[in-house]
Amino acid sequence: MVILDHVRFRLRLCKELTPAGVGTVTGREERFLVHRRLVCRSFVLFATLALAPQASAQGFDVTFFLGQAYPVYDEHLTLRPSVPSIPGVDVTVAGDPEIRADGGLVLGGAVAFELGILALEGRVDATDVGFDLTGARYDLRANQGPLAGLTGSVTIGDGRFDANRLYLLSGNLRLRTPGPIGLVASGGLSVLPDITISGSAPVFLEVGGIPVVPGLAPRLQLRTVSGESARRIGVNGGAGLRIGGGRVALLAEVRAFYFREVELRFGVEDAPDFVSALLESAGPVRFEPIIVNAQAGLVFKF
Repeated sequence: MVILDHVRFRLRLCKELTPAGVGTVTGREERFLVHRRLVCRSFVLFATLALAPQASAQGFDVTFFLGQAYPVYDEHLTLRPSVPSIPGVDVTVAGDPEIRADGGLVLGGAVAFELGILALEGRVDATDVGFDLTGARYDLRANQGPLAGLTGSVTIGDGRFDANRLYLLSGNLRLRTPGPIGLVASGGLSVLPDITISGSAPVFLEVGGIPVVPGLAPRLQLRTVSGESARRIGVNGGAGLRIGGGRVALLAEVRAFYFREVELRFGVEDAPDFVSALLESAGPVRFEPIIVNAQAGLVFKF
């Protein structure tokens, strides 16, 4: 109250310094009064800006939500080696190997500190993402030596690879229109955590149509390439509707996340050396994580 009274006093003083009053003096006195009036106006402007956040602050709100993730990624893998990986053996690929990203459950929460229609928002979106692999068959044919003409095959079966739950941390600036039904939009920077991938696809070996080492069960795995930490920063943006003007409101929104390219590579376990060399010669899988989440939740205002 003391600060507000002081501002009001200065404002009255500035109003008293009218152009008519200034015109009754000359020389140094006139310049002094003009300067004083500018100082008064500057003080009032500064005080108004300094007190505006206190006047417009509306507390904070907490949001809890759940939904579904829809990764935007669909790439046909080129698993065909550029040159034969086994000396003296011709390698061809039958089928069209393909990998598709698949989304899962989204859980999360957000805390926002409001200043009028603007707010500073911190949020976490725990997102499940996986990859479905459609396999292919590598046909092998010896072209020299005593085994010339011998045929065989290495078949990659269909498989599923699941990434660990991605806790996407974001710091945003939020805009919310007033009223019982308001538009909410926010955006900012996000952090992509380290990605660990589990799951595998079966690998089958045959020579002349006969399975090789029936007790052996090679598995194809997918893993991230080390040294990707510099690519963890991305952006996010979302918009939705907030319904309810009381202490509790309903929120429905769509939010998209974008991160720079991540590189994945295939590896194989429990397989003969020539099979490992063949499969590991496949090029890396490069993709840009673009995740779109559709979610709904409850907002608790304090």
